Parts: sequence; C-alpha cells; structure tokens
Amino acid sequence: MPEGIRTTNVRYEKHYEAQEARITVDFVTDHGQYHAAHWQKELELIYLLNGNARIVLDGETVSLVQGDFIVIDSNHIFELQCKENFMQVRVHVDKEFLSMRTGRPDPRIYRCIREDLESSQLEAYLRICDLFKELVPLYVNEPEGYRLKTESVVLEILYHLVRHFSSPAPAGETAGPVQEQQRIQEILHYIDQHYAEHISLERIAGEFGLSREYFSRLFHQSLGITFSQHVNRVRISHFYHDLVTGDEAVMELLEKNGLTDYKLFSRMFREIYGHTPREIRRIIS
Repeated sequence: MPEGIRTTNVRYEKHYEAQEARITVDFVTDHGQYHAAHWQKELELIYLLNGNARIVLDGETVSLVQGDFIVIDSNHIFELQCKENFMQVRVHVDKEFLSMRTGRPDPRIYRCIREDLESSQLEAYLRICDLFKELVPLYVNEPEGYRLKTESVVLEILYHLVRHFSSPAPAGETAGPVQEQQRIQEILHYIDQHYAEHISLERIAGEFGLSREYFSRLFHQSLGITFSQHVNRVRISHFYHDLVTGDEAVMELLEKNGLTDYKLFSRMFREIYGHTPREIRRIIS
C-alpha cells in the first residue's frame, strides 16, 4: 500500500486518507440518513451521485439533487437529511493543509452552492462534477494505482475550488469562531455527550452560566430551531444508527437514546426518514 494512504471499510462507507490524513474521501450509500446540526471543523465537499438531500447551512436551506455538488466551509453549522436511498462522495480537507499547499496563508472563505452560481463559475462547477464522477470507477474497480489516481483527482478538485470558489476573509475577521460561535460549538458538543440523559433547558443554560431566556434566544438564532427540537433530532439520529447496525428491540433503543415521548418520536422519525423504524429494518434486511 502506498505511503500516506490507507483504506478502511465501514458500514455503508469506503474510506481513503491521503496527505497524512489531511484529506479524506468517503463513498456513502444508505437507505436514508440524518445528521443533526453540528459544528463543521473541516472543509467538506459533498457530491450527490443519486437521490436527494436537504442541507441546512447556517440557517439557509439548500436542496440537492443527483449530480449536485456543495461546499461546507469550516466553522459553520451544518445539518444533512436524506429521506430515501442515496449515494454520495464526501471529501474532508484540513484548511490549514490547504493553505500551505496553495501558498495562500491568508484566511479564506469557501462557498459553492449551485443555486448561487455566477455565469463565470459554471464551467469550473461542471468540471468539479466531472472529476467527482471519475472517482466512482476507481472506487468500484480498484485498478492498479487507484489510490494515487484518487488523490490526484481530489487535488485537482481542490485546485478548481481554490481558484473559483474561494475569496479572502473580510478584513478584521478571524479564521476561528467568534465568541458566540465558540459558545454554540461548546453547547453542541455538550449535547452530543449527554443526549441520552434528561437535559432540561434550565440545566444546560446553567451549565454555561446563561439565563434561560438568553440561552433560548442564542440557540434559536444560531440554528434556526429550538433547543428541544435539536436534542430530539440528535437522539433520533443516534437511534437510527443503532436501528440499522444492531438488532435490539425498538423500545429498548428508545430508552437507550433518551426518547421518552413515543408519539413525538414517531412523527419526527417519519418526517426525517420517510418510514417507520420497523419499515427501515425491513428495507435493509
């Protein structure tokens, strides 16, 4: 195996790492998927091979269809939902590594959403889509030297991204999160660690030394949903993972993931995944 690259097989994914793990490539296939709003630490590129997806990026809803490509910049809040079968290619890139490789030490902003494209960007957008398509036969067939070719294709994608879909950060704006963003990041991390417990609004506001009212306002302004909605979505995403990777009874999984309101859970689960838990298990069996 070439130096600096390794492959790992995970359920629904095939994973490559290159450039000392500063670049990763995932091929993801699933019957439905939901990632609750979370803090984006790296630059992420998503190409939709088939299916549909809904992404909420900093409160802005973006719909993706087959053949669409989107960039999620670091230090942003990002939510992903796919109700039906889908296939995606996802590339994660360490922005510090990208800055070093491009010789651009200044903080840069990356943005690429199909609906917002300018005419001057269309050719580069279509070229990036074609490059993502080149990754698929490399993944499926694994020809001689396919890991090297995978890395070279990804580097060309990043070349076009830097040239056509990046710009210097506004003067005075730091590369890291501002104070409120940092606080939201810490709150989301806390929820990820304690989602299975009973987390009241009063408890979590007190954990961060905030009043109940200020916490609610800050959370809603940052994510576009209430604290309780987010906690339930996090719990449901963990429930789904347990549902498709194990054989525990549905009621046991509800208790394990802190889901106590079955009526609310049933409605939210169907809204997110388009099926009931038992239907999901029949689909994947």
